[in-house]
Amino acid sequence: MSLRAVRDLALELADGADALTMAAFRGAPDTRTKGDGTVVTEVDEAVEARLRARILAEFPEHRVLGEEGGLTDGDPEAPVWVLDPIDATTNFVRGNPVFATLVGVVVDGRDAVGVVSAPALGTRWDGVVGEGARQDGRSIAVSAVDDLAAAEVTFGDLAAVEVAAPGLVSALSAVTARQRGYGDFWGHCLVAAGSTDVAVEGRLSHWDLCACRALVLAAGGRVTDLDGRARSDGGSAVTTNGRLHDAVLAAVAVHRAAGATA
Repeated sequence: MSLRAVRDLALELADGADALTMAAFRGAPDTRTKGDGTVVTEVDEAVEARLRARILAEFPEHRVLGEEGGLTDGDPEAPVWVLDPIDATTNFVRGNPVFATLVGVVVDGRDAVGVVSAPALGTRWDGVVGEGARQDGRSIAVSAVDDLAAAEVTFGDLAAVEVAAPGLVSALSAVTARQRGYGDFWGHCLVAAGSTDVAVEGRLSHWDLCACRALVLAAGGRVTDLDGRARSDGGSAVTTNGRLHDAVLAAVAVHRAAGATA
């Protein structure tokens, strides 16, 4: 199986997803609140259903994990497509253009392909690990910043970071040059493109990170959970250009320990 062929299908899937999300954006989609407190719309469900059907038509032996439909049965060793039909659904519902469809593919237990399509922002990122990353067809790579004092750091949900590592936001803010809160997929994509240097998330799901992690790895960066494990299903994320990763993890460890003993 060619990873480029997988990437090409993921790009095709993003085209279809974009058509559905943009047709409904700034409209009045039906919404409901799920058991975990997050919002879902009929557009989320329609996008995921469309993507699932197309993937399984092309690769019936593969498995699909989606935010709305869970994991399909099948060979546990088969590639897994990890879908978030609309990342940042609350933004989508509120008319905020910072939302995206995320398509990640795990092959042999490793995040291998990632496509992140943000149609209301007019941009799309894609990457194949070991073969490079692109934004709108242009090659991208992580930054060369190697000193936290010169780095820009972005945080996702601040409350979630504070719960996961009390005091970390203040600590990293004190030792870095710039601090922002891009949130959701965007911070990770900015790291991949070299536009920011560090992104920290305290709470997220596998489908929130898989595509983004593959993209960042393809761009030459590094993504772990807060405990330093190289995975996209660990429930948290530290995304960096690689050069800053150990320094960020050292700061995280101090505050994770402080939280554990509080």
